[in-house]
Parts: sequence; structure tokens; C-alpha cells
Amino acid sequence: MKIILYLLGLLSILVSCTNNLDIKPTNMISEEDVKNDPVLVDAFLNKVYFLTRFDASAGTYAYQPATFNVISGEQNVKAAWQAPFQAAMQIIDENGARKIEDGQMDYWPYDNIRSANEILQILKESTFDKNFVIQKTAEARFLRAFMYFELVKRYGGVPLITTPQSIDQPIEELNVKRNSEKEIYDFIGSEMDELANILPNSYSASSFGRPTKWAAYALKSRAMLYAGSIAKYSTVQLNGILGIPAGDANNYYQKSYDASMQVINNSPHALYRKNSDPVKNYNEIFVKDGNSEVIFAVVYDKPLLKTHYWNYVCTPEEFSTGWGSNNWYYLESFEKYEYQDGSSGKLDWSQLNGVTKFSLKDLILKKDPRFLASAWYPESPWQGGKIYFHSGTIGTIPAGSTWPAVARPRNKANTGFLVRKRVNEAVVLTPVPEDETDWIVFRTGEMYLNAAEAAFERNNEPEARKQLNIIRERAAMPPKSLLTIDDIRNERFVELFIEGHRYWDLRRWRIAVKELNGKGFKGVTWMYYINEDKYTLQIKDGDFGFIRTFAERNYYFPISKSRLAENPNLVENPGY
Repeated sequence: MKIILYLLGLLSILVSCTNNLDIKPTNMISEEDVKNDPVLVDAFLNKVYFLTRFDASAGTYAYQPATFNVISGEQNVKAAWQAPFQAAMQIIDENGARKIEDGQMDYWPYDNIRSANEILQILKESTFDKNFVIQKTAEARFLRAFMYFELVKRYGGVPLITTPQSIDQPIEELNVKRNSEKEIYDFIGSEMDELANILPNSYSASSFGRPTKWAAYALKSRAMLYAGSIAKYSTVQLNGILGIPAGDANNYYQKSYDASMQVINNSPHALYRKNSDPVKNYNEIFVKDGNSEVIFAVVYDKPLLKTHYWNYVCTPEEFSTGWGSNNWYYLESFEKYEYQDGSSGKLDWSQLNGVTKFSLKDLILKKDPRFLASAWYPESPWQGGKIYFHSGTIGTIPAGSTWPAVARPRNKANTGFLVRKRVNEAVVLTPVPEDETDWIVFRTGEMYLNAAEAAFERNNEPEARKQLNIIRERAAMPPKSLLTIDDIRNERFVELFIEGHRYWDLRRWRIAVKELNGKGFKGVTWMYYINEDKYTLQIKDGDFGFIRTFAERNYYFPISKSRLAENPNLVENPGY
């Protein structure tokens, strides 16, 4: 059984003392008790793990794990009233990015940062076993840095607080000003440099889910790549609170490349290659917990009542027990996958007219194996059956045939392709959500892509091509002979589809206005011609008639009126 990094009984009572930016009630177990008992310290730390937003699976509602996928234009959900779609269509204004019930866009975890700081202070002053102090100090610092990364990519510069504040301090000390965006990224980078020399190479199975030195390198790889992009594609604003000087871009890209190569060359986290079938191999990365490629993951375990909803909402209607057929590919996402000969995946939309006929072999089955592993498409095999999407059948269905004249209602209702990625075919659904598949935070595939992008941005195209082609080779895709920045960005989309990267990539590259603003993404309607064994496709609206809004100001979320009222030393981001 997996060991989960929190103790259910203690979560309700181990709460932090007052927080500088978001005051919370004080503790029920005394501070002195915690200081004198390493078991309580560890439980307190496990609460910090539990409250750190590592993954997109958190949320009250079944469909919430899709939030950033919908916002980014990768996929859609079943209905316009669902929170992910509402979040994608909201206009983010001075009231903040937290109006939608799903609550995933906004993130201001200073109460949890305070808890990490308290743990660090307790450990510093303790007489506990030296190895225990070193290990738990490193874990708390990793968690704190990860939370600051989640803050900086949303808001730019934020208050950097590394010691627990006291409610007895003067109000002018409690109301901390914002540090610069550069200072936050530099803090994350320097913390990971130190932790890479402190955290262990690996853990026993019972402690899987804690950060290793390779997780420290992975966080540095990602954060420094973001910092390089901000320096290259953004501008310095608010007297340096936002943006990074352009002259620093190459330095950050080099740091990202170096951290990526540490994982690639020196870690035990080799690319997953256990299955010779590239479709099955890619699928297994996300359903075989603890495989070689997983650097850091959020651990789920049904016996310990920690499960999520992904299988529950994604599984097609034929095989589901509830919210099945809920997550959908956009047509534009389908087109980003090349064909297996390396040709473009773009379709001639004039042929998607309900008249021109296509065979599945030519249209679908020759696609990049990563698409075939990530989507359900017409006639996809699944658990001994098939998934259908057609709205009707033209021609006479032979007597005794099992061919359905029309697909299930939920399957033919939306964009024409269902999201399959991360769904485990071995799981037979029950009437309640019981998905215990781990949620990957860092994996080695991302490290190759980070290295490729960082090298390219430093004008080393041959090295970028080398790293990117390793990822393509694993997917049985032909190598690129010459790279462009668009090639690299498209490869990130394909390899990292719905893994929580796309929205932040669009923002750091400063192309979200171009890619999202004024857009309404598309789907297709399928019609089957049984005598020819072919389909026609017709373009349909995939966004329920709505149009997205992404303004220049949205490259940073607003601090928001409520937080400015709580701390007058905070300044608002431009445009709000």
C-alpha cells in the first residue's frame, strides 16, 4: 500500500499560527508540544505537503482537474456551466482571478508558507536527531520554493517571507512589500542549488512522494526556463517588481539547461521505454505509478481515502458510471499532432464540409502515436469494446451487425474526440470516483524539452535538436532536421498535452493574446458511410458559442482589491 504524506487525524488540529497576509486561527496543539516532538513536527510538515497545490486534480467538483486545460485551449468539458469552462471565459479584472467556484486560478498560499517557515524555525532550534533535522529542513524549503514558484508565475514579484512573523510585530512590519519578480526567481534557483546537495537521490517505497535531489533540479529547470522567457519576451514594469532585464535571459536559460542535463545525464529517471509499442508506451508513463520517468508525483491511495476524479470523468459513456465522456479534444489540438511520416497535422478545413469522405486509416491511424495514446477517436478499442462518435450512419446496416446506427448521446455531443490521456484501461469504474493513479508533477520528458528550448534560446540549435529528437524518437516520430522556435513549442504541446504546462507557456512566451484572445475553438461532427467504411467531418463550434478574452494585463493576475485592502504596502499590477 502506498504511504500518503499526511496524517488524517492530525490535519484537523495541526494548524499554523497567525499569518502575515491571511490571518488564521491559532493552534490547538501548543507550539511547545510541536517543538519537543519530532513526530508532531513531521505531522505538521505533512500538513504543508497536503496544502501545497502540486497538481490539477484538487477541487470539490469532478470536472475541476481540467481547469487549466480548458483555459489554455487544449480541451473542453461537457457543459458551459462547468467551472473549467466558466474560468476560461471569465474576464479577469481588479477583483481577482478567484470569482469562479473552482478556485484553481488564484493562489495566495501565505498561510502555508508561514507553516513551512514555522517548521524551519522549530527545526533550527531543536535538539532532534541531526539527520532528521537535515531531511525535514530540506523538505520544508522545497515546499516553500514550490509555492513561491506558483506565486511568481501568477503575479510576478510577491512578498518574499522566509521567517514566521508574529502578530506582536508592528503593523508596518507585517505589511510586507512586494519583492521583484527577479528576486523571487533567484530565490527559487538558489534554494534548489543548495537542496540538490542535501536531498537524497531516492527514497524507499514507503516515502515515495517526497522530493529528491532530482526534484530540486527539475524545479530549477522549470523555474529558470520561465525566468529566461520573462527576461526575453517581457518588459520591466512597476519599478522592477515585474519583469526581468533582457540581458539576464541567457544566464537563466543556461541555468535551466544545466539543471535539465543533471537529471538527463546523472539521475535514475530514464525515459520510460518498457513497451515496444509507442502508443502503449506513452500511455503507460501516466498509469504505471513510480515508473523510471517519474521524478516527483502526488501520491494517491484508495485505502487511505485519497483519490481523484480523472478516470471517472474521462471514461467514455459506454464504460462509465457517472460523469463519463466529460473531457474533449479541440480540433485545433488534434491538428497539432503530426503524421507519422513527419508531415503536418493541419487539415484542409474546406474539406470538413460534411461531403468529403475520409478513411480512419489515413485521417487518424497514421497520426503521432502520442495522439493515439491520448485520445479516443471513432472506433477506438477499449476494454473489449469500441468507442463511437458518429451522429448517424448512411447506408444499410447488415442484419446481425453490432454497428450502432448512432453513437451514445454524450459521445456525439461535443467536439468529436474524447481525452484519454492518464486513463488506465485496467480500471473498471465503480459508481464513485476512486482513481488512485499518481499525478505526475515532474517527469524526465519535460527535462528534455526544457533543455531543448533553453539551448535554442541560447542560439545552440544543434543541441536543441539533439534533445528534442530524443523525445521524438521515443514516440517513434521521425527526427527534425532543423528546428524553429515554433517546432519546439509544438513539441511541448504534443508531449506535455494536458499536464498543466500550456497555459503558463503561452503566458511566459507572451503569445497568449494571439493564441487565446477572441478565439472560439472548434470540434467536428462525424457521419459514417457504412458501404464505403468512411466518414465525413463537419466543423462545429467547440466553445458553446462563447469567445475567449485574454488581455495584455492578464499576463499577470491582479493582486486584487481585497488583498490591497488587507495590506496597503502591496501595489497592484498594471491594467487593474
